[in-house]
Amino acid sequence: MGAGLGGCGAETPAVFSRLYHIASVAMQPGMEPGDWVWAERRYYCSRDPERGDLAVLALASQPGTVFIKRVIGVPGDRVQLQQGRLFLNGEPVRRDWLESTVHASETGEETRRTRFMETLPNGVRYEVAVADPDAPLENSGEIAVPEGRYFVLGDNRDQSEDSRTADFGAVPRGAIADRPAMVLWSADLGRIGLRLGAAR
Repeated sequence: MGAGLGGCGAETPAVFSRLYHIASVAMQPGMEPGDWVWAERRYYCSRDPERGDLAVLALASQPGTVFIKRVIGVPGDRVQLQQGRLFLNGEPVRRDWLESTVHASETGEETRRTRFMETLPNGVRYEVAVADPDAPLENSGEIAVPEGRYFVLGDNRDQSEDSRTADFGAVPRGAIADRPAMVLWSADLGRIGLRLGAAR
């Protein structure tokens, strides 16, 4: 589908805004719970999402709820995760180790998390977090992205509801309109003004 009005059709939910409050950990480390994010309104009305783009999603199956996810697969792509490693069209996506940490909960239970820099074939780079490479969400069958739909993932891979689950699935083009651009407010004052998106 070429650039057009795919994100601004009559089927597009009317819940898009310029400001979004982050309520989950699904997009860590880039977006933290409590952040207020400014979005470019109706950015995708005049251009189609590309691999690596951040997008605000409003799904007809979950009215009144908006999600922010990263576009990984475009129509015609094949996407798979194995042991937390992303594969696109049968090829492993480049992944560079950044950091591994161990956290102890109040009960003394240890949790591990590793951060990687993922680089898509188009050169877009972004950080992801993987806690348990053996988790079901980190080991999926190959999924073919249908025409008119997009495969999206959260950057915090073990803590994200996204296209890996049947209830969420590949996202219709008409559910995508806004693009997150900047952290407008955060409890961590050092994050205010942080530009969102991906490095090239």
